[in-house]
Amino acid sequence: MSKTSIKEYFGRVAPVWEHWQRRNRYYHKAMATLIGGMIPPGAEVLELGAGAGDLLASLKPARGMGLNFTDALTERAREKHPEFEFATIEVDSVQMPRAMQSQYVVMNNMLDYVYDVWDMLETLRPTINEQTLLIVTTNNPVWAPILRLASKWGLRIPESTRNFITNKDICGVLHLQGFDVVEEGLVLPVPVRVPLLGPLLNALLPELPVVRFTSSIQYVAARRREPRRALSVSVVVPCHNEAENIAECVRRVPDMGAGTEIVVVDDGSTDGTAERVKEVMAGDARVRLIVLEKNQGKATAVNAGFEASKGDVQMILDADMAVAPEELPKFLTPLRDGTADFVNGTRLVYPMQGKAMRIANFFGNKAFCYLASKVIRQRVSDTLCGTKAFLKRDYVRMPLGGKERWGDFDLLFGAARLRLRILEIPVHYTERRAGKSKMRVMVDGWYFLFACLSGWRMLRFPEKHPWVRNRQPVAGIREVRPAAEAAAR
Repeated sequence: MSKTSIKEYFGRVAPVWEHWQRRNRYYHKAMATLIGGMIPPGAEVLELGAGAGDLLASLKPARGMGLNFTDALTERAREKHPEFEFATIEVDSVQMPRAMQSQYVVMNNMLDYVYDVWDMLETLRPTINEQTLLIVTTNNPVWAPILRLASKWGLRIPESTRNFITNKDICGVLHLQGFDVVEEGLVLPVPVRVPLLGPLLNALLPELPVVRFTSSIQYVAARRREPRRALSVSVVVPCHNEAENIAECVRRVPDMGAGTEIVVVDDGSTDGTAERVKEVMAGDARVRLIVLEKNQGKATAVNAGFEASKGDVQMILDADMAVAPEELPKFLTPLRDGTADFVNGTRLVYPMQGKAMRIANFFGNKAFCYLASKVIRQRVSDTLCGTKAFLKRDYVRMPLGGKERWGDFDLLFGAARLRLRILEIPVHYTERRAGKSKMRVMVDGWYFLFACLSGWRMLRFPEKHPWVRNRQPVAGIREVRPAAEAAAR
């Protein structure tokens, strides 16, 4: 395998490229579904190894650029998809033509045909920033003899000398180049159309230990570790009948980052919670009050707070102070340093105080943590910790719309759909200061189970779950202004 032979190979197959795509349309559609499930429409996408540009077009980017190793494929792509940019690069070129900073960089089976994987990934540096998701797919080395036979028998595109590199090797190179692997896995054990049986095997086998290695395709999604600029923070405090806690909770929120605002959402309280917040607002300019006329559940209250917030980072803090407000700065650190995109608190590391969590809640939480971790393919040890932090720019892209009233699973699965790096921070969990927990173990447990099933369907069958936010606008919502500001108006 040499740089010259690679270029000659693509020049040789360019005239029959679309013929083989049509003949193996089931496989190419599956690849478009896999990659499209990670990229919302309207994004900025750079594809290396774009071929005739059909995959790039299927992603519906607002701005798209495709790169090839041969002019023949580049010209054909320009003819078919003039709305996008296409260019030819040299094999393992150290310079990209008009390299654009992209939200997504796609290498669909590209690393199978490069001379030096390290050098190719190095060329991507100008195109990648702290927002970029790199998506790499390659053929499973186990399938090498099958692919050679299929080409020899005229069932697929002519074969050439190629790399058969494992996901573990790719992840190792990415780690050395400053990337964090968000997700890696195997898919498509049946890459041809087999009615009924094929879709069933493709859905089940990649989920099973050992057997999953029979899949034909490997994939890796990764993000670069890169510090972010100074970030402002919005702390959203949803509350319902927390008059005894809310004033102290708000006062104890520390100043963070480039500036801090505290958005208290009163979810239809009847015990004077809003009045307590107004008292705090008189002496603390950071505090804003959003009032919902009737109780609609924590998920709705949190959503209302997020929609009203103005900070770069959004944090959730429960008004019961079971997690101390003073622990919030540690949630900002990994977001600022670029080592995480979604920070989730975990209460199950340190010893808990007294009856902070009932035994039934503890074991139920453990069970749902196991399910959620399998679904999102990232470790989560405490799905129901109310303290979370992430960037607002990511929140507005999450496909939300879950039915469970707490909203924790909805946010976790939305983050997983975007392939955000989920990092957990241990927190100290204490008994609530006053009032009673609003968690209903038996009732909410069924909602959590349904949420896990819905999340699994969304992440494994993205073609049936478009990138839409199904949350309805919050009804009966108003912002209460401080007395001095209201008088000025």
